[in-house]
Amino acid sequence: MNSDLKALYRDTLLKHSRDPRNRGEIEDPDHSACLKNPLCGDQITLYIATRGDRIESARFEAQCCSICMASASMLTFRVEGMTLGESDAFAATLAEAFNQANTPLPLLENDELHALEGVKSFPSRIRCATLPWEALREAISNKQ
Repeated sequence: MNSDLKALYRDTLLKHSRDPRNRGEIEDPDHSACLKNPLCGDQITLYIATRGDRIESARFEAQCCSICMASASMLTFRVEGMTLGESDAFAATLAEAFNQANTPLPLLENDELHALEGVKSFPSRIRCATLPWEALREAISNKQ
């Protein structure tokens, strides 16, 4: 990865960690989940409001590191408009790709989630990036 691309990814992560999108609670969510990484203390609660089977709104509350915060921010933006099944499948594929060194993340061109690709170089930080996605999968299975 060239230095310009690394800088762009770093800037994207910093932007989302310092000024996260969709941070806060959803009153009366249709789905929610709270997960904690006991190894580092990251904790995230994810809320989902749906219309039918489609995610209308996703928000989160978190006490976590910058990678986890950025990942949660990008997650909430990315899944809005997806069906629950589509978002669950995407989260599963993303988690699998994080855990396979030579597998690129399944992303669209110009997708801000590309910023998380660099985390794969630091195995101890992969859980930081995937915790929000694990919370999404848990929330989908937890209908209120």
